[in-house]
Amino acid sequence: MNSDTKNLSLPSLTADLLSQSSLNIDNTFSSTWKNIGFQVMLRQSKFNKRSGIPVSEVVYLLMLWVWLKVDSVAMFSRDALLSFSEAKKDALYDLLNREDLDWRKLQLLTAKKVLKSNRKNKRTAFVIDDSVKIRRGKKMHGVSSHFDHLTGRCVMGQQILTLGVASDEQFVPIDNEIFISQRKEQVLDNHFKDGRSIAAKRYQQSKQQTKPQMVCDMIARAIRNGINADYFLADAWFATKHILKMTIEHSAPINRGIN
Repeated sequence: MNSDTKNLSLPSLTADLLSQSSLNIDNTFSSTWKNIGFQVMLRQSKFNKRSGIPVSEVVYLLMLWVWLKVDSVAMFSRDALLSFSEAKKDALYDLLNREDLDWRKLQLLTAKKVLKSNRKNKRTAFVIDDSVKIRRGKKMHGVSSHFDHLTGRCVMGQQILTLGVASDEQFVPIDNEIFISQRKEQVLDNHFKDGRSIAAKRYQQSKQQTKPQMVCDMIARAIRNGINADYFLADAWFATKHILKMTIEHSAPINRGIN
């Protein structure tokens, strides 16, 4: 957040809590929020809220929830939210359920800002990895069967592809995709209010694209947004013809680094 702009301040109760010397979180989360210009990026990503708690405060609370590693929004609301803000848990759920918000653009803008501030002629690499998020329950939607290498068995859930830029000192996630296979797929289509929304389109891509296609699209999207790296690192199984062709085509921009 730009500290020179008066109206871009932290929620007062949260700022008071994070300024306590006994909390190490003040040196990282609070200072990063102030310096990165996060509210400007929210406007650039067209995040808005028509009434109630400002969208910047709700996003801030959601980020704090993830930072504190609380199991659920409900638990965070019960145990900690009243110490930070007047917002209720419904405000957090409402924002998470919005189909029109471009979380990908916000992530790309944030990653680009962090990478540019820490570049200093360091060698960097695009790193791609996948992990299985297991989902449990009697009625689950938007999941399918995946082989989990950690447990050595097939599980129900989603496979998450994460693209980041790594250096000797840090790893910055810049994009992600959810992959849903056709094995035991449980559809989610009728849960969208608008089939043309950002969330609905991303869900359709999660079913229609292969993982190599997703990787190529994420790399291309990062380069279009001015994020480049010197190398590309991935597990051996990612060395498909599709991805090898992509690395050759993008070898020149990858070597240019961050614009």
